[in-house]
Amino acid sequence: MSEDSVTALVLARGGSVSIPKKNICHLGGEPLLTRCIRELKSAKCFSNIWVSTDDQSIAQVALSAGAQVHWRANFTATNEASSLCAVQEFLQQQKQCCVGTLCLVQCTSPFLEASYIRQGIKKIFDGIADSVFTVTRSHSLRWSEIDDYITPLNFCPSNRPSRQSWQGELCENGMFYMTSADAIVKTGLLQSGRCSAVIVDPEDSLDIDTPLDLFQAELILMARHMLSGLPPGAQCEKLKELCSVMAERAEGSGWEDSPNSEERTPDYHKLLEYGLNEKVSLKLDQIYQQGKLRHEDLDERALDALKEFPVDGALSVLKQVLDSNLEHVSNKSAYLCGVMKTYRQRKQYNDGNGSGSFNPCGSGPNEEKLRAILDRTGYTLDVTTGQRKYGGPPPNWDGPPPGPGCEVFCGKIPKELYEDELIPLFEKCGDVWDLRLMMDPLTGQNRGYAFVTFTSRSGADQAVATLNDYEIQRGKKLGVTISYNNHRLFVGNIPKNRERQELLEEFGKHAPGLVEVIIYSSPDDKKKNRGFCFLEYESHKAASLAKRRLSSGRLKVWGCEIIVDWADPQEEPDDDTMSKVKVLYVRNLTQATTEDMIKETFEQFGTVERVKKIKDYAFVHYDERDAAVKAMTSLQNSDLGGANMEISLAKPPSDKKKKEEILLKREKRLMQMLTQRGMPVPPAMMRSGGGMGGRGGRGGGGRGGGDYDYDYDYYGYGDYPGGYRDPYYEDYFRIDDFYYPPEYSHGGPPPPMGGPRYKPMPSGPRGYGGMVSRGARAPLPPGPSPPHRIPGRGAMGPPPLSTSRGGPMGRLGGRPGVGRGGGYRGGPSSTRGANLAEKRKLEGSVGGGGAQLHPQQHHHQQPPHSGESKRRSGEASSQFDWGSQPIPQQPLSSSYHWGS
Repeated sequence: MSEDSVTALVLARGGSVSIPKKNICHLGGEPLLTRCIRELKSAKCFSNIWVSTDDQSIAQVALSAGAQVHWRANFTATNEASSLCAVQEFLQQQKQCCVGTLCLVQCTSPFLEASYIRQGIKKIFDGIADSVFTVTRSHSLRWSEIDDYITPLNFCPSNRPSRQSWQGELCENGMFYMTSADAIVKTGLLQSGRCSAVIVDPEDSLDIDTPLDLFQAELILMARHMLSGLPPGAQCEKLKELCSVMAERAEGSGWEDSPNSEERTPDYHKLLEYGLNEKVSLKLDQIYQQGKLRHEDLDERALDALKEFPVDGALSVLKQVLDSNLEHVSNKSAYLCGVMKTYRQRKQYNDGNGSGSFNPCGSGPNEEKLRAILDRTGYTLDVTTGQRKYGGPPPNWDGPPPGPGCEVFCGKIPKELYEDELIPLFEKCGDVWDLRLMMDPLTGQNRGYAFVTFTSRSGADQAVATLNDYEIQRGKKLGVTISYNNHRLFVGNIPKNRERQELLEEFGKHAPGLVEVIIYSSPDDKKKNRGFCFLEYESHKAASLAKRRLSSGRLKVWGCEIIVDWADPQEEPDDDTMSKVKVLYVRNLTQATTEDMIKETFEQFGTVERVKKIKDYAFVHYDERDAAVKAMTSLQNSDLGGANMEISLAKPPSDKKKKEEILLKREKRLMQMLTQRGMPVPPAMMRSGGGMGGRGGRGGGGRGGGDYDYDYDYYGYGDYPGGYRDPYYEDYFRIDDFYYPPEYSHGGPPPPMGGPRYKPMPSGPRGYGGMVSRGARAPLPPGPSPPHRIPGRGAMGPPPLSTSRGGPMGRLGGRPGVGRGGGYRGGPSSTRGANLAEKRKLEGSVGGGGAQLHPQQHHHQQPPHSGESKRRSGEASSQFDWGSQPIPQQPLSSSYHWGS
């Protein structure tokens, strides 16, 4: 048995009696079910997390929290049905999940902790027990009733045990049960074989079954928040304060009542004169008195926002500010506005209830350590609701800001870590310019990632070398890679008849800061662009704003629904590597220009080993570098076939795995964007063609046939300043060959305009399946024509249901075609990759842009072990959990996926 086979199951029916739909009642500002799923995910022990329910609203909460939904049968959702009955029905209906160990979890146990789960899993996999469940130690003296009398059960009255000398008894609390699925099926029991227990603290054993239980849980959460970090003596005083507050509320006075008039500051009347509500003014004046804020700290924008805010909401926001540590908040007006924005978001998310135990600053760092760091370095710390920024620039710095390559992205940071632990770590690698720890204003914890800028590139390189996979806590390793501020967007599906100036004016209307539009025209028709462009902005912030506006789905450009994504920067090779390059990259070639023409032109400068032309560009391989440099200098901008050539040294191929990761990430972002718009994923995005090849690829043509070893898709070069690649995008989106006209609607994918560039070629000597030219269709098997075509990164493959290993969404595009055995590896039932249509349906339902969930749709659920969906979601292993995806800024390249 392996840990990959551990499945969590949460039973959450909608027909609870004592509290209607108690499984999604709010505690601490979020549903109980959401709290439960979050702890299960943080335990990092489960291959799948399922919620068994019969209720639509519970299912929506489960999906939003990242769980899968099993629609349970009606007979398992009655008041009389047992939990065991529901578990057995789940195992029967979800046989394809291959459940090894099952963990049945009760989401009405609000204080479930990941540490309890890990203890139980360890006992199972260490072979200590066959079944593990949670218990609480009790020291109760129990009696049994017999007729009119009672008799002791667990003690002798003549020798009553003392609490100190008696270990007590272990009582089940129902928080979770773990055992093998086979044992449940064979024995019909949740506890069988060798049983062991995880002992839960009594205060964590609360089970919510009545409104009073829910109120008690809220009090416990509030008390834990107030007592966090305080010594025992101070905890008693704080509890007295809490009791006093509760007593005031019970009498109807509330915490927001005013102090005596003699305790008000002169600023109180200024607030009233400004138009603020009396209760809001009183509370704000109370904050003034405690020294958390001064009246001068708040500008008109903050006061206007507070004036327009609902009174109850304003009072709640001010209480959050009062409970926060504002020592390192430099712009308190912006901070207050950020807390108000977060309050609105929480209120919308929690269906109108914006309350809850929430601290925008979280538990915070160790103040003594942080103060020592600030005193030693002279740096500043600026805290906002979205980030905590240390430094930038360093004291007495008079040079320019660090350039590209000096910043690293640090992911997989434990949520409870702060800069007091990160700064000393990164200081060992070089002089730190600044460190920005990104914060989640909804939880008060960090988002799991940070950006660290060094004063030199060597510091960033050293950080990647030494801190990537560094174990910062037991079992938790950091992920560190180079990061670049991206100023450039890719925009696809633009009209081909628009010129650069028209595009500059059109896109300049929708977001400020646009400084350049880069388009590519066909050498055969200079009046037309290729259906895509790049937008260059003055800053990353401007580019991020433009991306949000342009990708909203509400904007059309000359009637076309555009596709917007970040332009992925290229990793620049070092000078030493480029000094050995003997290959030229030649672009701006007409369609009539052949490889023989190119070879004849370039051979006058030296021996040309081979030439490879792809669309309107080519690679020319010399046997000597001097000949390549001389040809580049002599032929630059010279005419060949009616067009002026643009020539540069080709960048050596980068790590193919990293390039594939970039493609997969980009594809995932684009699929999410289109799904949220309610659009079908264009065939151009489905890279399932006849394969990029390889030496006799298992199901496709050989890469390059007999003469070429290079993967030309990934042979790097710089078309324009910045190191971005034109065909790298063009081939991925297939804009050049498959362009959607303005009348394209959401009804389904339109027929592609354009066709194959090249004809199929015969089998090459090196590839088992032969070689098919890039962009062409591979031969289809005999039979009726497929209902639609799916163009790929390589050649056009056979219909999706006839794919070879990898399926329509295989890792390298499925590689359909004839395999080694002469037939297709696998068929409709044996493809490894998940079916794209099913994946889109599932993602659409989660994001709200797809079909509505319905109990009758459970038979469409995607198997949780679908290979491709598991790999692309990044949830297959905690190794890929880098924290929330940093939309504004991404690492240049890495071998990691983003956590979702």
